[in-house]
Amino acid sequence: MNKKWRYRIAALTLAASMLLTGCGNKEEEASTGDQKPAQSVSVKVSEPSMIKNALSVTLSKDGQIKNPLTGLYIDEHYANKRPISIQIENTYAAQPQYGVSHADIIYEMYVEGGITRLMCIITEFEDIERLEPIRSNRHYYDRKSVEYNTVHVFWGASDFANHNDLYDGHYPHLQFIDLIREPGGYRDDTRYMPHNAYTTGKDLLKRINDKKFSRTYESYYKKNHAFKEEFEDLKASDAKTAKKIEINFRNNAPWFEYDEEGKVYNRFQFNDKQIDAETGEQLQFTNVLIQFNTYSALAGYEAAGSQDMSWSGSGDGFYCTGGKAIPVTWKNSGTTTKWYTADGSELKMNPGKTWISVYNSKEGVKFE
Repeated sequence: MNKKWRYRIAALTLAASMLLTGCGNKEEEASTGDQKPAQSVSVKVSEPSMIKNALSVTLSKDGQIKNPLTGLYIDEHYANKRPISIQIENTYAAQPQYGVSHADIIYEMYVEGGITRLMCIITEFEDIERLEPIRSNRHYYDRKSVEYNTVHVFWGASDFANHNDLYDGHYPHLQFIDLIREPGGYRDDTRYMPHNAYTTGKDLLKRINDKKFSRTYESYYKKNHAFKEEFEDLKASDAKTAKKIEINFRNNAPWFEYDEEGKVYNRFQFNDKQIDAETGEQLQFTNVLIQFNTYSALAGYEAAGSQDMSWSGSGDGFYCTGGKAIPVTWKNSGTTTKWYTADGSELKMNPGKTWISVYNSKEGVKFE
């Protein structure tokens, strides 16, 4: 039997095994009386004898695939497609923001002067009409971009950011400050600089294709987050009430309020709702992760207030969903950050969008 047929038989055997396992689970559910309608689910296996990571197996249902950043099903067009990550300014003068509600994951971190900046990670970016206001990169953002294997988008960068030699070439990025070299970035004449830089999904897609960046995840990428199949309330004994979450970022004083009906957290800052001006909608998230990490003054740039941060090692945090919060820990392996519950099990989040606030002190977080 030649190698080609061995691969085909291996693929059929693996697919059948996974489907039979799924049927076994449904029979167990039926025996407890929790019967659910059958769903059309297929399994596609790429190079079954050489599977390197979870992305080599693609689950599809009714013409959709599961997004590794949310655990939700999206159009098959995005199967294994690498996302973008884009730097969005978050000062009061930079409001309103455009396009941010499309993000699967949003990171909020300190930059200079006590202000925060957002990094929005977006899988379905191609048809977004406007992403604004784009601002500059910092080195701890681009390290996180590499971790999620994104194409990083920004407008300018600090001295310590944007060094390809640190990443073994695994850092595709678009820096729109040089409009001759990177066309596709624009200035909004109705707003003041520097809070008026923007681009569109179509422009980003064209630049990515023109620069021949890979559209798919690279082999080193491993998923940072695990998800449950369906929404579940937190039942852990250490869960605390978290209908309102306040995080003491000094400049914008943000908070989240839980919507019982929608099972999402609504985001507020600057004493008001945080709105995406492109859609007119308030930002909403199924999951809120609070990651405690150490900010410090960047050596040689103390007078400018520049921040430094290392992603290596491990630390504490909180996971909030369904109006409750539990303590969690995180551990970075170099290219991936994994999250764990108090008993050491990997954290499985509810399917949906996630906001991650990287803060420096438990005393600055309040739950009600």
